[in-house]
Amino acid sequence: MKKTVLSMLMLAFSATGWAQHATINGKFIKEPTSTVNTSQIYLFKADNGGYVPTAMIPLTRHDHSFQVQLADSDLNVIRYIGFEDEIYPVYMRKGDTLTLNGGLGEIAYSGMVNTENKVFADWNKMVTPLRKYSYTKEGFKQSYNHYAPTLDSLIKPVEKFVNNIKTGNAKFDSDVKILLTYSFRDDALGPFAEGLGYSKRDQYPAFIADLLKTENFSNPQIWTLPFGYSYIQTIVFVKHYIYNSENGFLEDIIATEITDPKMRADYMLTLLERGEYQHMAAFVKNNKQYMVTNEQKKKMKIFEKTANLREPGGEAIDFAYPDMNGKVHHLKDYRGKVVLVDLWATWCKPCLAEQPALETLEKSLEGKNVVFISISIDTDKDKWKNMVEEKKLSGLHLYSNNQGSMMGDYEVREIPRFILIDKNGKMVSYNAIRPSDPKLKELIESKI
Repeated sequence: MKKTVLSMLMLAFSATGWAQHATINGKFIKEPTSTVNTSQIYLFKADNGGYVPTAMIPLTRHDHSFQVQLADSDLNVIRYIGFEDEIYPVYMRKGDTLTLNGGLGEIAYSGMVNTENKVFADWNKMVTPLRKYSYTKEGFKQSYNHYAPTLDSLIKPVEKFVNNIKTGNAKFDSDVKILLTYSFRDDALGPFAEGLGYSKRDQYPAFIADLLKTENFSNPQIWTLPFGYSYIQTIVFVKHYIYNSENGFLEDIIATEITDPKMRADYMLTLLERGEYQHMAAFVKNNKQYMVTNEQKKKMKIFEKTANLREPGGEAIDFAYPDMNGKVHHLKDYRGKVVLVDLWATWCKPCLAEQPALETLEKSLEGKNVVFISISIDTDKDKWKNMVEEKKLSGLHLYSNNQGSMMGDYEVREIPRFILIDKNGKMVSYNAIRPSDPKLKELIESKI
């Protein structure tokens, strides 16, 4: 009897503890792609025109099911759940338990569906026919003859739905009206990003034609949305390259499209962070004028420094790494000499394949005003040290532990990588040809 009572008490305490948390469970499915891991989903929060994960949630292999317990920081706010390229909004309170079955452009909310999630449930049920165009193979194949009637049939219901949102949660109501208004626009544009188009401009649905003409990105709340950045990019892309049949680079057009000054600056910085440009130095030069806040100006100066570094004649950024004896060597210590930097690792086969040619190059230029600095990105210091000693590698060998300026300022993401710097500390080649190419020797000799 005592054991039974004890067990019941333990169960009661466990249930009470569980009720203090918010839990989401269910299933998510997705057609396999080469860019998205379909074995896991994420809980995201909106951040700087995009979204960042707050939790990674594995999906079981046999039925794609999941269960996640939300942190306190993910409660009483709008969060998003799903794959990296397909997300759905949720709003959870302490003690809530929600079941989601989603993927392929649609989702079902069940279980303890609170007032806020009821809004999302009803919304997604309504717009699923439109979302199918962007999230399923069948949707991709649909012609514009199917798309236009689907879009047109949703315009008035969507407007009525958004206007009638009254959950009693004032902040939620205000935020969600913005979210859903732009979410519908984003879903409407989705098929065009996937290749949908019309031969003549007068064939475009009136909703799309009007959006392309009137959207000037003056509402700063766009940047609070998890798709703010992509929304701006998609509209400008569709407007200029599909609707107007123009040519050129998106980066050269987009600044004049965004009328909110701070959002324009944030967009430009995000584009730089993502590396979505053709020519970094030119982009920075043309757009640094748009920075508004001190923080934005500070970030742009960092990008300007990196952009200049990449250009021939740009000022090389100093770095400092220790040799095998612990002595720290700076790039500036070798001012007055041509410097060839070799980024490598003991486990990198292409790096090791270049070593004989590098050794030959060093010997052929022995006594000349040039220094060869090999920087290992190994994280196993002993392995690096042993290889240098056993092979009796020439040149100056330094150890980075995959950290420092080479990983940051010089953006070393793959090896082997060679960087050539002239006697005045100016960049000759940010990504130089390899020692196995005789042209590298010619280039070095031209700078001695």
